[in-house]
Amino acid sequence: MNSTNRIKIIDILRGWALLVVVICNYSVFAYDENYQIIGKGFVSKILQTLEKFLFSAKGWSLLFVLFGFGFGVFMDKFQGNSYLGFIKRMFILFVFAFVNSIIYDGDILRDYAFLGLLILFFYKLSAKKILIIASMILFFIPFLDAYINALDMSYVETQIAIIAPLRYSHSIVDLFKFNFWSSYYFEVVNLGYSVTAHCVMFVCMLLGLWAQKTNFFEKASFYPKRIKKIILISFVSALVLSLILFFSFQNKATYLAYFSPNYWIVLLTMIFTTACICLLFLKQRCRTIFGCFSIVGRMTLTNYMVQNLISFFIFQGFGLRLFYTLPYYCYFLIAVGVYILQIFFSFWWLKSNNYGPLEILWRRWSCTISKP
Repeated sequence: MNSTNRIKIIDILRGWALLVVVICNYSVFAYDENYQIIGKGFVSKILQTLEKFLFSAKGWSLLFVLFGFGFGVFMDKFQGNSYLGFIKRMFILFVFAFVNSIIYDGDILRDYAFLGLLILFFYKLSAKKILIIASMILFFIPFLDAYINALDMSYVETQIAIIAPLRYSHSIVDLFKFNFWSSYYFEVVNLGYSVTAHCVMFVCMLLGLWAQKTNFFEKASFYPKRIKKIILISFVSALVLSLILFFSFQNKATYLAYFSPNYWIVLLTMIFTTACICLLFLKQRCRTIFGCFSIVGRMTLTNYMVQNLISFFIFQGFGLRLFYTLPYYCYFLIAVGVYILQIFFSFWWLKSNNYGPLEILWRRWSCTISKP
């Protein structure tokens, strides 16, 4: 796989991850405060199952892997002498994160920026050491997850209940307040996110950096059997763990109070779908679909923030107020429809530009890459 193709598969994976993210983010608006949806039709059940097992948390975890990969590429480009340049990029990303957090209460750009600063300390480590550190953190995550899940987080629920009416307000200022404070309580005060999820995100970043240092995607075409082995092992492992967890819940197993492998299942499923896409790409299958993924993936920041801006006007009180008003499958279809529109927009924009609009601003403001 030459360098051009290696970059293309990264863009394809970014595009796929953005599709997964928009489906998961928009599906949230199908649920009420009691996590109930309108209607229990066959189509909705199928899509719910698909979202739960193949999509939920798999999009953002893949994006963090790709972020770690991109970090390694960036540092190699400047021969490891651009720590200040990368720090500038992360502070500009914090600005984007603030804007995103007032239009959507599930912002992850802040997590990129925060963990991006942390991963700087690991850049000069060898690929082997990076993999060992990632494995060690990953090993302890189920114990950490179980411990934090046992803590009393009623304070968060109380605060969310206090600000909940703001979500249905027609005032744009009220909605900005709700999104910002909801993001704060769910992702900062809530230890399940601020501690456990961040550990998972950082593991994903380290795995991405490991992949970059080992030229994993570049070498993939020479070892298709390795990709097939990854597919088999990740699928079987995720399936077995899922079945064990299901029956453990059914029988109220006591070990769940000390060991929760949910994130192991998430990462194994993410690795499975990612490896499948890589194998299909190597076999030159699904060219049209992958071409669409690649176009959207080249404008990841722009398309992610636009997805959230559109959801602000479609689902929340200031806009069409389609929050918990339609069957589940409608939110799924709206997400896919928005993604299709982004394919056309990205294609049109990239005909005359090398980067997306926000990517251009990011590079200019951080003064680390010359103007396109």
